[in-house]
Amino acid sequence: MPPLDNTNDDELDKLRMENEFKKMKLILEHGAHFSEFPGKTPLDPTIENEFLKHIEEFENNFHQTETILLYDFIERPDYIKVEDIPDDKISAELDRIMDILHKNDIQLDTICDVEEREIYRFITEELFEHEMDNIRIKGMMSCFIYEEFHPNHDYDIRNHCEDAISDYFRKNHEDHALFFTREASESQWYNNFRDAYESFTLHKFEITGVYINNINASVYFEIDFTGTIEGSTVKQRFVGPGSAQMLLEYEFWVIMMLEFPPVLKEG
Repeated sequence: MPPLDNTNDDELDKLRMENEFKKMKLILEHGAHFSEFPGKTPLDPTIENEFLKHIEEFENNFHQTETILLYDFIERPDYIKVEDIPDDKISAELDRIMDILHKNDIQLDTICDVEEREIYRFITEELFEHEMDNIRIKGMMSCFIYEEFHPNHDYDIRNHCEDAISDYFRKNHEDHALFFTREASESQWYNNFRDAYESFTLHKFEITGVYINNINASVYFEIDFTGTIEGSTVKQRFVGPGSAQMLLEYEFWVIMMLEFPPVLKEG
């Protein structure tokens, strides 16, 4: 549908009413939820109409479709077993398979660096066997992430620990307990230390070692931060090694205990 002339108020009003009707229908029939953010410029009604049509098409197809193997969805292309591909050919074969996926509106991404041979093996041995909805809608992609199938625990631990430390020191941050176990966020060591200071300044945080044992992990780091004592101008600086004990809880790494270095100096 071509963009409407902004001066055609009657047509715009008609389209807005149509959009509201489509949204109400999606809410009632499919439980859809549409959020509006204060201060945001309203979406152009023509663009919104096209967007709602795509949602309608997806919802209607979704409730009528069956699931099939991804390999069947891409029409069972020929491929070479990973162990039969020489090293100098793996890049070309991976590009060919990835091109087939893209032509079928399937996208595979990785969060971390993964060797090409492993990506090819994953696609042909695992992703091909993955069941998906047999839906094809123009402009809509089915997206997969390698780490959702093969988590990189070292990467997650390092990032979650760094985010936890950063959030812990942000006194005005409401979600500071997200990266801690519930027991940790309700414990005395967690709250008493944090509540004793009006503000924190993190100067340095560097992880020096990660040791994983099943669903538990120990993280060692070097840290340098300053805390201003609540109700005063006195500052305490903490510099040195620290550690965190972490737990894999509901497939998410969280901190059970933190240990900071002692006070270096006051000023």
